[in-house]
Order: sequence, then C-alpha cells, then structure tokens
Amino acid sequence: MLRRTALPCLIAASAALAVVALAAYAQTTPADAGTGTTSPTPAPSHSPPEAGSPKPEALYTDWFTDEALRVDLYHAGTDTEDIYTFDRAVREPLWPGVRKQLIDPLGFGKYRVRIQDLRTGTPLFAQGYCTLFGEWQATDEAIKSRQRRTFEESVRFPFPKQGVRLAIDRREDRPGPDGRGEFKEIFRMDLDPTSLRLGGDVQYRGYPLIEVHKTGDPRERIDILILGDGYTAAEMDKYRRDVLRFTAILFAQEAFSLNRDRINVWGLETPSRESGTDEPRKGIWRDTALGTSFNTFDSERYLTTIHDRALREIAANAPYDALYILVNTSRYGGGGIYNQWAIYPSDNEYDDYVFLHEFGHSFAGLGDEYFDSATAYDEAFYPAGVEPWEPNVTALLPGKPLKWLALVAPNTPIPTPDDDAHSAVVGAFEGAGYKAKGLYRPYRDCKMFHKGLVPFCPVCARAFDQVIGLYAE
Repeated sequence: MLRRTALPCLIAASAALAVVALAAYAQTTPADAGTGTTSPTPAPSHSPPEAGSPKPEALYTDWFTDEALRVDLYHAGTDTEDIYTFDRAVREPLWPGVRKQLIDPLGFGKYRVRIQDLRTGTPLFAQGYCTLFGEWQATDEAIKSRQRRTFEESVRFPFPKQGVRLAIDRREDRPGPDGRGEFKEIFRMDLDPTSLRLGGDVQYRGYPLIEVHKTGDPRERIDILILGDGYTAAEMDKYRRDVLRFTAILFAQEAFSLNRDRINVWGLETPSRESGTDEPRKGIWRDTALGTSFNTFDSERYLTTIHDRALREIAANAPYDALYILVNTSRYGGGGIYNQWAIYPSDNEYDDYVFLHEFGHSFAGLGDEYFDSATAYDEAFYPAGVEPWEPNVTALLPGKPLKWLALVAPNTPIPTPDDDAHSAVVGAFEGAGYKAKGLYRPYRDCKMFHKGLVPFCPVCARAFDQVIGLYAE
C-alpha cells in the first residue's frame, strides 16, 4: 500500500564503488555447489532429529548445501480465497541467508513458508513473509467485484540434500494463544532435489555486480541488494551514484551504523531500454528491466512491480537477503512488502524518507503508525480483537503483555498520554495502523509515523537489530 513520506536529509557519499565480474559472486560458492548432480544424496551421517525438534538449524551442513532453492509459484484467488499453484523449482548458486536460526523466531508476516524433511518430518526451515496478493485482497476490486486475480510469487530456502516437504501457511483473522492470528496451512508439495525437472540455469546473465559496502562472506553477513529500474545503459553512472547516496542514508541511521560491519550492500547493473517508470494514469508506459509502475491497485502513489519472475531471475545473479528497487524517477511514491522487496524513487525531495520508511516495512515487518490518511486497508489488515503481528503496533488486548514492555520505563502510564511530557518515552500511544482508536504505537513520533526529520523509535530500531541478528553475529 502507499506509504507516506519524509523530509530529505542530504548526505554526501564519498566512497567509491567496486564493480566486480559476475564470476566473483560464483567464487563465493564452495566447489561442491552447483554441480547439478542427479544421483541420490546420502542421508545425514547422524540420526536425524526427532520430528518437531526446535533447533535443527544447528545442523545446517547435514541437511543443506550452500546453494539456494527457489520455488516459483502462482498466487491466485479472491478476497477470501487463497490458492497457490506450483510452476517450477530453480537452483540458485548461493544461499547467503540464515544458517543458525533457520526456524524463524520472530513470527512476523501474513504468510509463512515451512520446509521439513520428507522422511522424518523434522522441521528444517521456516520464514514469515507478506505478499502483493495479500494487499490486493483488501482492495475494492477484490472485495466488491469478487474479481479473481493471479500474481507471480516465489519462496527461497537453502538447497536440501534430500527430499523435503514445502508448506505455506496463512495467518487467520481470529486470535491464537498469543493474541495474534494463528497460521493455517493452505498449500503443500514434496520436492526432490535430484529431480531432472529442477532448473539450474540463472537467466539474465552478464549484469556487472557492484560491491557497494562489503564487510565479509555473504554467508556470515546480511546482504542487501539494491537493483535499479528505469536506468538506461547511458544512465549507469547515475545509478551508481544513487546507490552510493542511499547506502549512506541507510548507514546514517543509528540502527544500521552500529551494525555496519555485519552488513553487505550490493548493486547490480540492470539497464532498461527506456528511462523512468510506468505512470498509467498519465498514459506513460516505459520498457524497463523490472517493470515497476505507479498506480498499483489504482492507488496514485503506490509504486510496485508485478513481474516477480523477472525480478527473481535478475536478483539470482547476486547474493541477497533483502531486496530493494531504486526507480529512476522524481515522482513521489513507493511500496514495501515484508521479506519481499521495497521500492522507492531516486530523485524526489522526500526520497530519503521513502527509502527508509519502505525499508522498515520490508526489512523488519514494521507497520504503518499513522492514522490520519484515508485507506481501505484498516479492517482487512487489523481485524478487531486480534493482536497485530507487526512489532511496532499493538491492540493492547486484555490479559496480554505489551510486546515492547522491556523498553518501557517504570511508572510510564499505559496507554500513554500524547503530550509533550511523554514525547521521548516508549509507551503505548493511541493511533496507529490507519486507526485513530483501538491500535497503539510505541513512540509519539517515528519514521513509521510521519515524514518529519525524526529517527526510527527504539522499538523499531530493536526490530532492525533482531533481524540483523538472525543473519550475522
């Protein structure tokens, strides 16, 4: 959905970009990766953990190779119907992601992908995420017209050494034991990593990989990939400058400056045939590498892409855990979806705010804290009586502890008065998630609240730390 946006803070970027051959990325993969062998892989040398074991992540090398497996799906349905169908499975050259906490401890997202060993039922991997389809379900097109639509979508996880079961869960609108909506399985399929049907070729080869900020092995860092869209071959110098500028903006935030040695930032030169992006309401259509467009779901400033397949094929040429699309436009707008992508403009006066705000959505699952902008999403996203899964929004349900209580000083009133006396304390301020009543935010002001020159609040900063900690020690 459209996110509101913030005052620019001009940051000079003086570092130089290093452009490396694509082969350098392949060299980060051990020699046994990418062999494409079709012979059965031996079972783990130890006895597999009992089904339901809480910490199979400590046994990464017994269960997985260094590669990644991407499963391309189609996500279809109506406002009340979720249908996943399988398209193909693709071997990618490197899994740069989590290796110790493979079972996601955060519990964020409307959806969740789970992987378990096919023979023993051992849980091997789980990760929450959100989808563009899930946002479409809250639109008038879905609700009033009962229109069905189909979206491209992918899930990625470490490449298994033997057969696994893939399951996808959706969060329901009724509360579970923790107050949040419980997950319910809506799709499952079995995958054989030795199958000849599993694709191994990465398409769109030949894009130069850029080391924007490299501090270590992608397997030991959290890797941020910033792709460009709407930059022609003649505008690649501008793309490099823009990537540097936004990287500097990111590291100017305390949550990231303190963690800069645990983060890699990459760029990938992906020239488009035409400059800019689509603006359907103006009749403007551009031929670009990633197919970004304003007016998503007929929302004036919602900037997204529905071309997930091309996006994932291009991104597979680089190590990435977090994916961002920098669009060559001066128009205000953007979008961010948790564990999918964030999209933002290159040259708007508020582009630094849009970048950081959307980064919060996609990187740490942060919710919008504002409540004074008209939106049709409120009831669909935050049903009454259910605790929001986002780490920075709460319903203060009776009998449930405040999720950020550890950051609240003693004697702070809950709910917290929205006045100057409490302007610099963590509490529970009414008004969040598009609702003036019934939902609460942790701080009086924050970059997830409005577009002023304000930092992320302590609760949002903690969420960034939690995500980074999953990937890098």
